[in-house]
Amino acid sequence: MTRTEQKKELMEVLQDVPIKMAERFKRNFERMAFDNDVDFNDWIDDVCLEIDHKEDKNKSVKRKIREARVKRNKHQEQPNTVMWGLEDARYYQQKIRGLSK
Repeated sequence: MTRTEQKKELMEVLQDVPIKMAERFKRNFERMAFDNDVDFNDWIDDVCLEIDHKEDKNKSVKRKIREARVKRNKHQEQPNTVMWGLEDARYYQQKIRGLSK
């Protein structure tokens, strides 16, 4: 596999990757020299694994944010609450002596 073919394959792998990550892999590719196709394929496999790991991490963060929003919305939908955390508070009305109505 020629260097041009290797670069073309790398660009196909980096199509949907964030720009900073893609630039880092491109710089690494320019610095590296592969002895044979097996070395290059191993490196591309490592790149793919790192990209997948990054995407999984982003998905887990998004899932946690979504779960927090759902919990917050449940607290906001509770009836008869003035402030969050005062669900069990009781209110009493009291007459003050000396005041006439």
